[in-house]
Amino acid sequence: MATRRRTYPKITWSESKQKYRCTLPINGKRRDIYGKTENEVMDRIDALEADAESGIDRSMTLSEYSARWWAIKAAGIKPKSQEVYINVMTNHILPRLGALPMCEIKPLHIDELLSALKGKSSSLCSKVLFTMSQIFESAIENDLIQKNPCRGRKAGGIKTKAKTPLTREQQAALCEAVEGTRAELFVLLCLYAGLRREEALGLLWSNVHLDGDTPYIDVRHTVTFESGNTPVHSNDLKSTAAYRSIPIPPCLESALRRDRAEASSVFVIPAVSTRQEMSQTAFRRMWDIAAKAVPFHIEPHVLRHTYITELCASGMDIKKIQYLAGHATVQMTLNIYSHVTQNRPEQLAPAIITAFTAGKIAGNEMKKSL
Repeated sequence: MATRRRTYPKITWSESKQKYRCTLPINGKRRDIYGKTENEVMDRIDALEADAESGIDRSMTLSEYSARWWAIKAAGIKPKSQEVYINVMTNHILPRLGALPMCEIKPLHIDELLSALKGKSSSLCSKVLFTMSQIFESAIENDLIQKNPCRGRKAGGIKTKAKTPLTREQQAALCEAVEGTRAELFVLLCLYAGLRREEALGLLWSNVHLDGDTPYIDVRHTVTFESGNTPVHSNDLKSTAAYRSIPIPPCLESALRRDRAEASSVFVIPAVSTRQEMSQTAFRRMWDIAAKAVPFHIEPHVLRHTYITELCASGMDIKKIQYLAGHATVQMTLNIYSHVTQNRPEQLAPAIITAFTAGKIAGNEMKKSL
């Protein structure tokens, strides 16, 4: 054994590991320290003791550290975002990496986790990588680790197919199919006012203005689902831009006037049993009425997507579309709908005609000169 000025615990050779080993009590638990040489084992013992003196516990696992990180992180984010974090941590990150000490997690571990998720959506993979990176960056700030093993990693996953808006024929078929059902008003609010699901479920009659010269809806409330089913009514919207006033087209106005006259709840779309905000189970039952009424696939967001697409196709100014959609930035609107607003055939045709007409004229002139 190499000579040092201090006395170290007994270091032995492990046949099974083919490494030198020393067993130490750390935080009330016995832990084996391994190294290729006796000096490497002693170096690791020195590092562990230095950490203990500075208050750093390098034996802390990802599960243990993430619990402390989340206790602070959760207080500053909205319930909907909390659900996303909890999902990726409990269902994807912790089952695979949770038992490993933070300081032992390497880029290889991150790559293995992301590889296991390659069949999932790119959105989910990005959320998993983003969450892990935040945890490790926090650990760096607290001197628990030196490097973030997520740096340089690519999320991967399967890109989500772009949502296809409903055609005019499909819109008409859907409206006809849900007419007179509990799903009718929800469908019309998403299709003709562009409301998000949570905005439609949170809409109050006090925010529906039908008596002036220009009927409109004030988007001020949402209903989200806590713990999977419990409804939470709130005036905390997705972003500042989500607070907006939307003119009501005639096709929606008539349905709102009819239902307002018979309303027995402050909610425009209440639960049948309680006349209060709708739970997730109640919503699914209502949505099934619409989803099963037509032969094509629909989702609540497809109705909103159709609304915004129709605005774009109408030639409306993009800033107005951004406002009505409740998008935080105009770039967000352009990223999704630029193919509708900027590349319509009637917009591209003049340039194409000019280009090829000019080319043909030039060719004819050249022939004449010869």
